[in-house]
Amino acid sequence: MLIIFSRLIDFIKKPKRSIRSRIISIFIIIIIILNIVFFLSFIRRDREIEIYQENVDVNFKLNQLSLKITENSRHFDLFFQERTEENRALYQNSRSEITELMQEIEAEIRRDQKSRTFYRNLSNMLDYHDQLAAELFNSSVFNQTTYQKLTDIDTLYSYMNSHTQNLINSYLAYHSSNYVNLLVDTQNRSKTIYAVVILISIAVFIFAVLMSNSILKTIEKLSSSARYLSLGHWEIEDIEEINYRELNILGQTFNLMKKNIRNYIQELKEKSELENKLNQEKMENIEKERLLKESQLLNLQMQMDPHFLFNTLNTVSRTAMFENAAETQNLIIAISKIMRYNLDHKGKMVELKKEIEVLKAYLTIQETRFKEQMDFEIITEGNLDQIEIPPMIIQPIVENSIIHGLADTDSEGRVIIEIKRFSNKVEIRVRDNGIGIESEKLNKILTEQPQNREKNERESLGILNVIKRLKLHYGKNLLKINSKVKQGTEVIIEIPIKKEKEDSKK
Repeated sequence: MLIIFSRLIDFIKKPKRSIRSRIISIFIIIIIILNIVFFLSFIRRDREIEIYQENVDVNFKLNQLSLKITENSRHFDLFFQERTEENRALYQNSRSEITELMQEIEAEIRRDQKSRTFYRNLSNMLDYHDQLAAELFNSSVFNQTTYQKLTDIDTLYSYMNSHTQNLINSYLAYHSSNYVNLLVDTQNRSKTIYAVVILISIAVFIFAVLMSNSILKTIEKLSSSARYLSLGHWEIEDIEEINYRELNILGQTFNLMKKNIRNYIQELKEKSELENKLNQEKMENIEKERLLKESQLLNLQMQMDPHFLFNTLNTVSRTAMFENAAETQNLIIAISKIMRYNLDHKGKMVELKKEIEVLKAYLTIQETRFKEQMDFEIITEGNLDQIEIPPMIIQPIVENSIIHGLADTDSEGRVIIEIKRFSNKVEIRVRDNGIGIESEKLNKILTEQPQNREKNERESLGILNVIKRLKLHYGKNLLKINSKVKQGTEVIIEIPIKKEKEDSKK
């Protein structure tokens, strides 16, 4: 029974069992407990009846023993007086019945110490009686010794009757005490059984209450999660494993539904981001084309017939040479280099060395123009071979320093261009000691806000144009400006070196 009960408890506690199976298990446990209680009660009652019946039988046999001893005394007297075989047989039969009764009650009598003493004395008396009777039966002469033995036998019968009564009284007392103890023990056991039944019933009730509370809490948690989900909170935690199979199926289905909805929303978000990215790239391409067109319009003012322009410049250059005007010749050569460079590299990437050559030609023109007003210096460091940059990146920065930074300088103006090679980048620095840039204007330049529309088109393509073209070519802003009013401006451009260029160089 205990094994069955423990297995039923394990069955109830087993995870992911259905609610129906748990309730059925509880009812089965209650029915088994009641059956066990009734079974134990019936067994105890049968045992009481059995013990009572055994005691009654023993008392009856003790009374029979007392009667048989009296009857045996009478048959002994008749046999001794008449000496007939019939009386002898009656005596012997009576004596055999006494022996049988003594054997039948011996096991039960020995349970009580006091009764066992009376029984032992009675048994010894019967043995002594048999000894005296045998001596008398074998004696054929009636004398003083024979008379004394008859007297002893009569006295012995009197003692045996007395001990038999004592034995009956002793056993009756023992039986009554045992029966009372049995009744008390039965009552105590009944109380214990009822107490156990009550405790188990309370435990089952508590378990049922706990199970119902657990079910209600689980349902409330499911409802709360569904309510949050309906409000658009898709990042709520998953519902954990539930011990009840029906609710666990509902919880896992809820988790799966939430996951599918979240994945669908993520897919929509990714598609939207991809569309925005494509639109942004399209706008960047359009902006890039627009800037290139502006650069071409700016640098190709003789687009109608560029060969005529170059031929004319060559003619002017030779004329200046024949007239010994070396300075005029250098200016014309510099202008020719700049214009050919612009015509030959329409939006293409150019080698940094070529960009520096054109920058030197530009500085030749500016040195002739400003003479003692300002100085220019180009400093290079590291191997600059096979490094490509967008065309016309440095020249607009230098031009901006000249026009806006040093325009009001009468003397000691200075523009320094430093180009350094690092392991993963080329750093271009253009420094001047001009008037600097105000912080408000500098913020507008760095945030690419449109400038004053009244200025000519060339000025509008200055630093802002360079910033946009660098961003279009490299995907990010590579230009930084450090400026202090009345102290000067420093423009820094960091051109990344592509890995394949570095590998080809090695």
